[in-house]
Amino acid sequence: QTNRAWYVRDEVRVGDVRIAFGARREKVRQIKSDTFNPAQNSQDERDLHAEELGIAWAPFNSGKGVVRFGSGVFYNRVLLRTVAESIQNQGGNQVSFDTNSIGTSASDPRRTGVLAAIGSNFPGTFSSAEDVRAMLARVCPTVVGAPAPCTTSIGFLGGITNSGNPLRSVEPNLKIPVSYQYNVGFEREFIKGWVFEANFTVNKTQHLWRDTNFNTPILPSGYADWNDYLTRTGSPGNVFILSPTRRYTFFNGPTIDTSGLHDGSMTGAACTVNTANCFVNLNTTSTSTTRPLVSQMGTNFNATGGPLGIALTAISPFRPDTSYDDEISLIRSLGNNFYRGLILELRSRKRKLGYGFSSSFRFNYTLSSSQDDGLNNTTNAQVNGDFSSDYARGLQDRRHRMAFSGTFDTPWWFGKLRLSPLVRYGSSGRFNLGNGGSDRNLDDLSTDRPNFTGNLNDVRYRDPGSPNPGDAFVAQFSLPAIGARGGTLPRNAGIGPIFYLFDLNVTREFKLGEHRRIRPNVQFGNILNATVFNFGAGFVDYGAAVNTATSTARRDFLVPTRTYRHRDIRAGIRLDF
Repeated sequence: QTNRAWYVRDEVRVGDVRIAFGARREKVRQIKSDTFNPAQNSQDERDLHAEELGIAWAPFNSGKGVVRFGSGVFYNRVLLRTVAESIQNQGGNQVSFDTNSIGTSASDPRRTGVLAAIGSNFPGTFSSAEDVRAMLARVCPTVVGAPAPCTTSIGFLGGITNSGNPLRSVEPNLKIPVSYQYNVGFEREFIKGWVFEANFTVNKTQHLWRDTNFNTPILPSGYADWNDYLTRTGSPGNVFILSPTRRYTFFNGPTIDTSGLHDGSMTGAACTVNTANCFVNLNTTSTSTTRPLVSQMGTNFNATGGPLGIALTAISPFRPDTSYDDEISLIRSLGNNFYRGLILELRSRKRKLGYGFSSSFRFNYTLSSSQDDGLNNTTNAQVNGDFSSDYARGLQDRRHRMAFSGTFDTPWWFGKLRLSPLVRYGSSGRFNLGNGGSDRNLDDLSTDRPNFTGNLNDVRYRDPGSPNPGDAFVAQFSLPAIGARGGTLPRNAGIGPIFYLFDLNVTREFKLGEHRRIRPNVQFGNILNATVFNFGAGFVDYGAAVNTATSTARRDFLVPTRTYRHRDIRAGIRLDF
């Protein structure tokens, strides 16, 4: 990737108003190269236009106050790893190597050399096993200890397989994410050495990269969801022949079913490999994605899969690419983020306090809101591609934040120490409550959420050792039926713990001549050793807690599994010369 840009900026002053404006144009060129077929090399060049505007107005004759306004357009850099994966996988089929079929270095000394020859072709791709054979025919004669072409003698042929999954690709018109930023602020020195500042900031980001499944089955017209398709009587009906001697009948059971598979009727015994008609309950807690074996030589035609796997097999003919029965990832420019923040700051310049003491400090308070529809460029929505329904408060969003920092210098009779405290506080963050990665809406993605019928303010974290949630609260959660569009619980609906930390740095300066100084320091992290809980990455599984009445299963429901750092002490010495 090559980036070229030019930038022009000017500034004018009209009375007490200073205006700065600029424009930027960038050219981003990406080379898409094919190691094995240079004729397929291509270039993708994009023009990016961005403008900036800043206004500063000093309304007071004293010059101790200023009003500022600024706006600008900014572009992200291209995530080369994501694009590179797409380029490598655009060739269609991938060829995998089962090294177990090659033999050991002791049995065949050519193994190491051949594997090195294959690795030297990375990151190129092969379109078929025949391409691999041709490559081996070229490289094998150069490998030490290869008296004959290793394509016929080393056993590689049995270890070459074709796979139809291109893993990840990007849409042809993938856009570069762009941010539109606006800020208006006021700053005023109201008492000598004391400054108050207020800023209101808005940041709108569009075209963020999000992951979608290109190969999710497409629902036929006339059906509300896949559950409707699988259970509706008529054409095609709720009976599916997925193997030569077995049929599957789908239904929604009136109660949650732990197995989901019944012999001959909705209330029959568990299905076995000899069951001719298996009833599949789509209202089940089973998470098994084992798929029934279809007509293949040497397989048991009557093998029973799991409820999710059977349902996925039944709808697999509706996949865009029926040659591959799983997800094909497609990165698209669908994501959005919106931030609003009011930042209030009070600060003092360094001032003497008497008796040899002096200090300066800064206090910040931020009232903000940050909303998004995903965490990063590999994020999937609960419903494939529908990121608008996942738009919610982000995992990093804390409505209130406060920070106090400063320096406190002591006189010689107190050691001439400099104390630098940093105190941070944040109100409750958010966490996302999932259903354990079970793909109940049948889109190959593990982002499904449960149903919830209660008050969202009750979905909050619990301290370890606190009373278990009551039956009434737990009963408000339930699993969506298999094939339903998704759970009703919004994304990031959980209310997490607050955040607070007190860090302290202590240093002392010694002069070693005119140009040399030595400064030993000790840094205390979380000096109070406060236990500050968090949910790690922000994703919580509601697990078996909502499916059982036992206190053991509910003991850890909504309890954070991690904490921020414990107290740590670091000592160091800095020498300036």
